[in-house]
Amino acid sequence: MSGDRHGSQHNHVALIIGKEDEISRIYSNIGISPIHMSEITEQERQHVYDNLDFSSNEIRVWCFHISRRQIENNIRERLRTRKSRKPRINIHKNFDTHWFRLFRNDLETFAAKLRTELSEIVIEADSDMVPTLKNWNINSAYKGKAYELSDAVAWFNQKEVRLGQCKIMDLRTSIEELMKHGLLK
Repeated sequence: MSGDRHGSQHNHVALIIGKEDEISRIYSNIGISPIHMSEITEQERQHVYDNLDFSSNEIRVWCFHISRRQIENNIRERLRTRKSRKPRINIHKNFDTHWFRLFRNDLETFAAKLRTELSEIVIEADSDMVPTLKNWNINSAYKGKAYELSDAVAWFNQKEVRLGQCKIMDLRTSIEELMKHGLLK
């Protein structure tokens, strides 16, 4: 799991779930290590794009457009101006709960095809995404091949370069509306 850090917004976050051998195959086909899009040349980026192949039935790729920081700040500001007497709310956790609910069915359907339970899934993530994975009750591991591939997916989506077999979910409006409904009643 990787997200762009454009202005620390986490505007685009990519998630790749699949069998380890499929992830390794894709990674090996690219032949660049490490794959960190902001640190490679334009020619290498084109090579990554040309060799990203998520066509296997044993892998799924999502790119979420979430604008996390902006939405959380909007909710905080609205709560502050209301001077609500509600108990202190963990806005970050609330955001994660709504985000997960909006794609959980897709994730569970794919996990069932792999004959895997959600509790068995391990997602490689950068340290800033670990709290989100804890909120989702999904195990995390440190950066690896899936993380590097996710970085490429998030980078391309942030640049509005579409990738085949990548499900793009713009969840900004849905998450913000759910948070408003739940927290600003």
